[in-house]
Amino acid sequence: MIPDEEFIKEVPLTKEEIRAISLYKLNLSKDDVVVDIGSGAGGMSVEIAKRVKKLYAIDCDKKAIENLKKNLTKFNIKNCEVIEGRAEEILNNIEFNKAFIGGTKNIEEIVKILAKKRVKHVVANTIVLENTVKMIKLFESYNYKIDVVLTNIAKGKKVRSGYMFLSRNPIYIITALL
Repeated sequence: MIPDEEFIKEVPLTKEEIRAISLYKLNLSKDDVVVDIGSGAGGMSVEIAKRVKKLYAIDCDKKAIENLKKNLTKFNIKNCEVIEGRAEEILNNIEFNKAFIGGTKNIEEIVKILAKKRVKHVVANTIVLENTVKMIKLFESYNYKIDVVLTNIAKGKKVRSGYMFLSRNPIYIITALL
């Protein structure tokens, strides 16, 4: 795992411990072709690309795309195709066998497309409880089996008298399998 501080962060980055659990849940192999929907700064994109045949990284935010490209260059990632645009307009034009979802914009249409394409393995990260419930219900409506984990990470920080722990945002990690 690449430590958080090594990434260029001009937009939010999926934290190291969340990336580790999400990668485990993706169960990646060298033959996989993966799409990262809502790639942001590229924390997951870089980590996924290091482990698979090909990665498509999609984001509709220009600043996120610029940040992602900087991180791909920094970590010498060559097997990632960066696509700026709306995922629901792009997914039907690319072939992949696994998906990671880091954003929840237009999630109804995205899940519908993933189900139609029969993508058998999807992992999604959410922060907002209502988005988590919505995504679980969407996947279940397409007969996906669901596993959901709520992570509560706290990082130790040295203070004068010892160590104190600073909590990070709780993150839901949803795994949807066909």
